[in-house]
Amino acid sequence: MLYATLGAVHVAALAVHSQWLESVTKPLLVPALALYVIAAYRERGTRVSRRLLLSLALACAGGVALRVEGAAGLIVGMVFFLVAYTIYAAEFIRSGAVRRLRRWPRWLVPIGYGGTVAAAMVWLWPGLREHGVALPMAGYAALMALMASAATTWGWRVGLGAGLLVASDILIGIGLAGTVDVPGRSALVMATYLLGLLLVVGGWTVRAGLPAPAGSGLR
Repeated sequence: MLYATLGAVHVAALAVHSQWLESVTKPLLVPALALYVIAAYRERGTRVSRRLLLSLALACAGGVALRVEGAAGLIVGMVFFLVAYTIYAAEFIRSGAVRRLRRWPRWLVPIGYGGTVAAAMVWLWPGLREHGVALPMAGYAALMALMASAATTWGWRVGLGAGLLVASDILIGIGLAGTVDVPGRSALVMATYLLGLLLVVGGWTVRAGLPAPAGSGLR
């Protein structure tokens, strides 16, 4: 699959600090996944999910915004990703996620995610406050906890994908706050993000009765 190949090359470029290869591959990643979505829907003769394509377009725009240095680029990028993840959360909730999360032991999931992101925010708060993004990040973290919790109702693979997206954002927060130095952090950020996105998008297409992306483990 083109997306998986580009993703592997991109992560490797980050790991070996190949800036030109990283710059070439990054703009192609989300569009490659969007092309899969379009092709998969058309192959089945089903109308393409506009919500899914919109979420991918927003993710692409968010990635571009994050390349702009400074708080402005970060906040604009966060807004794009916030709307994208809101679309995922709304889709999960629309399918009955809230009702399922009320059942034991599923109600422990939102507690776990809520506690995790709350602990991360407390830990990173001083560094984030210095950059003037602590409050926006807190709101963003709350949405991510909701989205990841609701995602678990679509199966363990989609739940894992959403969890990886949360992990990717926590790694971004660690880098921004300067709390601790994580070796290979940039490569880890993109590896968790790209795999998480693949699993979530794959789960969406499977629920639409479409084939899963190659390498996603979804059937």
